[in-house]
Amino acid sequence: MNRTRCLIVATLLAAAGDLRGAPTYQAEACCSLCPAAASLDPRQPGQSGLGGLVEARDGWLFSRAQDLRTQFGLDEYSYKQLKRLRNALKHNGTELLVIYQPSRGLLHGDKLRPADSAHFDQARARENYLATLVRLRELDIWVPDLTSLLKAQAGAADYYFKGDQYWTPQGAERTARLVAETARGIPALEHLPREEYASQPAGLVGRSGSLQKAAELACGTGYPRQFVQGYVTRPLRPGQAPAAEVVLVGSGNADDAFNFAGFLGQYLGTPVHNASLANGGHATALMQYLMSAGYQQKPPKLLVWELDDADSLSQRNFYRQAIAAVGDGCSGRPALLQGRTSLVSGSRQVLFNGADGVLPIRGSDYRIELQLDDPTVQQLGATLTFMNGRQENLMFERGAGQGRFLLELREDADWDELTFLSLNVQALPVGSDGQVSARLCKARSDEVRPELRTAQAGAGS
Repeated sequence: MNRTRCLIVATLLAAAGDLRGAPTYQAEACCSLCPAAASLDPRQPGQSGLGGLVEARDGWLFSRAQDLRTQFGLDEYSYKQLKRLRNALKHNGTELLVIYQPSRGLLHGDKLRPADSAHFDQARARENYLATLVRLRELDIWVPDLTSLLKAQAGAADYYFKGDQYWTPQGAERTARLVAETARGIPALEHLPREEYASQPAGLVGRSGSLQKAAELACGTGYPRQFVQGYVTRPLRPGQAPAAEVVLVGSGNADDAFNFAGFLGQYLGTPVHNASLANGGHATALMQYLMSAGYQQKPPKLLVWELDDADSLSQRNFYRQAIAAVGDGCSGRPALLQGRTSLVSGSRQVLFNGADGVLPIRGSDYRIELQLDDPTVQQLGATLTFMNGRQENLMFERGAGQGRFLLELREDADWDELTFLSLNVQALPVGSDGQVSARLCKARSDEVRPELRTAQAGAGS
């Protein structure tokens, strides 16, 4: 059962019944986590990925799987794909800065009780976390030095909420300072538009944390909300601000309630556009921004990507979509194959390689673009078939591209040796009206988009 506060009211009355003093109150902890919280059901909403909850001192909760892990970093394939993503952005004139903050266990492990602290190898976690930052920098990605966060600071406000995996506004402010220190060293950002900002206290921010909610689902009782000081950032000279050349995409940490974008603009001394999603993760936020008109028409000088959990960076299909999105799919490129079909009756073929002779279509230099007509379709299933009979099944979620889906062909293992044959699609729910259009084109991830190349040439003439 999670921790609540039971108020025991002791009212002091005179022997004759007269009130001689103000009532006094004593708060005592009444509860502890129930046994079910030690091993949460990953199939239940709000409990997936947590592993189990650990109750610590001063009302703190930790997730064994996420907060007390000792392993960080990606596999080799994911590092390679992340480098490809960085290169694609660079070719469009955008520097990539990645924020990979320390885990709650690394920053607040002192809150653990002795029995749990003995099972958490904090020294190993620290070593692996710092090694991950080094490895990311080796990909020519800008990564802030967050090691100062690992040092205990007397009197410093909590970086994270006690029962939540989001940082506090104070944690956001400390991170923004360190990000700005790194960003100021990027040569390409020497001539950003200047704007001065100041941050001021603005009410309280209250959180019923994700870990507290998981405990409530498992044990049936609730924790009180935690309130911390909130902030708001405003320009010192109100008026029309210059267009932002810095864009932030991130997780819920980038929510306006924590004022991270405001702090970042203050310490960078330049406008920051927050393109994060209120209820989305960092991967979804990045995809939505890359497919937006704002990015496609004018890529920023700096893209700040705040990661709440790097595990999603090991999802292989993410890169195949994100890199294709950086290049705007097949826009401005001739279609080697194209087709259009109805979505009414189950799986339908929309692309076929062989009608006019088989083309040597293989590897990630080829991408597919799909566009739905029906706004009610929430999911689109796709089956790619290759000449040797092998198939790949994928599921696209509507949202980021509003019915537009982009995908590179696979290049890992021996997939880059397989020649593409056909693409079948099926809408969910089955029987949706409308049609889908498809194009397949050739486009390398390391080449500038045609329209940007033309614009850059015109600007230089």
